[in-house]
Amino acid sequence: MHNIDSAIAHLMADEVIASSNNQSLARLLPQVTGKRFSAGEVIYRANASADYFYLLISGVVKLISPQGRQSSLVGSRFGEEAASDAKHYLTDAIAAIETTVLCIPRAAMRTLVETNPSLKTDLLFSLTSHLAGEKLVRQLALPVPAKAAYSRHAVFGWFLTLALPLLLLKLGDGFGVARSGVLFLAIFSATVTMWVFSLVDDYIPGLFALLATLVTGLVPAPVILSGFASDGFLMALSTLALGTVVVTSGLGYRFMLVLLQHLPNSQFWHNVGLFITGLVLTPIIPTANGRIALVSPFYADMVESLQLKMKGLAATRLAVTCFGGVSLFSAIFITSKSVNFAVFGLLSPQGQDHFQWMTWFLSAIVAGGVLLAFNGLAAAFWFRNVEQPQLPKERVAEQLKLLGNLKNREWAGIIGVVFMVVGIVTSSVHKMQPPWLGFTMLFGLLLCGTLNKKELKEKVDWTFLLYLSGITGIVAAFNYLGLDRDLGAALPGLGSYMRSNFSLFVLLLFAIINAIRLVVPNNATTVILATILMPLAEVNGVNGWVVGFIILVFSEVWFFPYQCSYYLQLQELNQDNALYNEKSFLRFNAVMNLGRLVAVYASIPYWKMLGIL
Repeated sequence: MHNIDSAIAHLMADEVIASSNNQSLARLLPQVTGKRFSAGEVIYRANASADYFYLLISGVVKLISPQGRQSSLVGSRFGEEAASDAKHYLTDAIAAIETTVLCIPRAAMRTLVETNPSLKTDLLFSLTSHLAGEKLVRQLALPVPAKAAYSRHAVFGWFLTLALPLLLLKLGDGFGVARSGVLFLAIFSATVTMWVFSLVDDYIPGLFALLATLVTGLVPAPVILSGFASDGFLMALSTLALGTVVVTSGLGYRFMLVLLQHLPNSQFWHNVGLFITGLVLTPIIPTANGRIALVSPFYADMVESLQLKMKGLAATRLAVTCFGGVSLFSAIFITSKSVNFAVFGLLSPQGQDHFQWMTWFLSAIVAGGVLLAFNGLAAAFWFRNVEQPQLPKERVAEQLKLLGNLKNREWAGIIGVVFMVVGIVTSSVHKMQPPWLGFTMLFGLLLCGTLNKKELKEKVDWTFLLYLSGITGIVAAFNYLGLDRDLGAALPGLGSYMRSNFSLFVLLLFAIINAIRLVVPNNATTVILATILMPLAEVNGVNGWVVGFIILVFSEVWFFPYQCSYYLQLQELNQDNALYNEKSFLRFNAVMNLGRLVAVYASIPYWKMLGIL
């Protein structure tokens, strides 16, 4: 048996094993033993249990296949079967002369491979070399030149992240805001700058704001941490979990195949089918984040099944359709977003009695129709192409046949969706709020084992949930410190424009929201402005619902990914699979922002006809 120093030296001398990280090698070392074999002694036989992996220290080993083919060992390692899923050795291994080896147990090697995933391919090449009788070299991809540690863009961003809070702390006393508000604005400015310049992952600035606010004691801990107990957090967690079941069970792929089988084989109908899927979910799942979690896997599967060109015009148009289907009508249905209920709650008691589900929808229908037409025509023009989807209907039928009958997990996914749909539609009867319905559904999935611990840990996007909770906490702190009232005091002229020139008021509101949305999240913008402007509208003789609805429509405006939490989910899918051209997508989205302004102006005559303006 070799001493420890010798064992370390031989482990580090092997080019494959030495590529492992040092911590995993340190854990491996106690399992390594040395052994000598005399000339002609059998080390292992073909079809014997692959219990050990071996490193050759000295001597010669012959490998003999069951068919009698002999070859001398190529390289310094053998018995790679013990590091793979193979349970038995493929050849005999016999010491040709006196031979010394290091032996590593199968369990230790499997742990090493799990910790260092690249080893699996390297050891496969090593095993194949033994069977081929010659060394096969793995062709590695050419290294990508490393980017500079910090670009000028990042350096400038970090400079502003440090400078803006200091500037606010120095000049803030002149803003007419309490000192606690100035300190929070300093924290908020650093948070927003990190978002704007994409200096770190999107969830980290929100956590920074929570930490800094907790440390300074600006607001009580339950206020700044309220995002982790909010309805939005529970709803997002539940729908992300349901989306995980829909995808991993194969239900999403089956649904996509059924959709493609029954739709005419053209780009137009494929886009119509995907859009309708998102549209149907809009009044049912009260969070755009949840809807995108459910529908985006359908989009990815469609791009692959239709064999669309990656990042091509057709694939990008389908991405626009997917996103538009789940987000375009967010303000049209009262149940489509939790913040819609916040706006509803700011209406007068008479307004709440009047603008129930159907009245809300009918009052918003013109805006919805204009948005739909604008989106469809702009997408058809912007992404026009001659690409033909490659989708033989016979192949789709064979794929469905291969999937067989619905499996138990697929039924669980269907039951989860139906439970949510029926529960939300009948909420006026059982009085159970959508977040609690979602949480009940999540508990059922976990209780029945439909969603296992590993999937809950790895498939649910916890970083997004941290991002969402951070935003919610920031909004709560903003309101607690009275900064919403301070902002309202800075906008005194809007009330007179509401009364005397409503069209100009709409344009001014659009410009203000565009500016605010550069630094303030969607829901925060809605809550802050609705809290200020809806009561102001009632004072000036304007229907509060109209102003609240316009705020909801305009607050969906965004230009940069960090501004839209639910786009970040689609962006992450695209980064993993390179499905669509993001630059083209973002340019189209900028055009759709103008479409929202057009939709509101088109609704003004309709609202006057209804007598609500």
